[in-house]
Amino acid sequence: MSETKEFSIRLKVLDGETGTTRICGPEEAETWDWKNPEIWRVVNGWQVTSYEQLVRLLYEKAMRGIEEVEMLEAPRFTMLSGG
Repeated sequence: MSETKEFSIRLKVLDGETGTTRICGPEEAETWDWKNPEIWRVVNGWQVTSYEQLVRLLYEKAMRGIEEVEMLEAPRFTMLSGG
């Protein structure tokens, strides 16, 4: 018999333009426009370029007992210019 375990993890998104933060779940992140190259999303110094990549990252963090992951979201030009 296999056991399925539910994971709960929060995604804390910092808006690089306004400095505001919001908490969302992975289901909200699925609705984001991941094909837009002008918006960059970064977690721990790594650019996240797809919803699938984000889900894998969140799963790995949840497996280690981490309950919240911070993500910086900003237009590409601000990330390249140093904010």
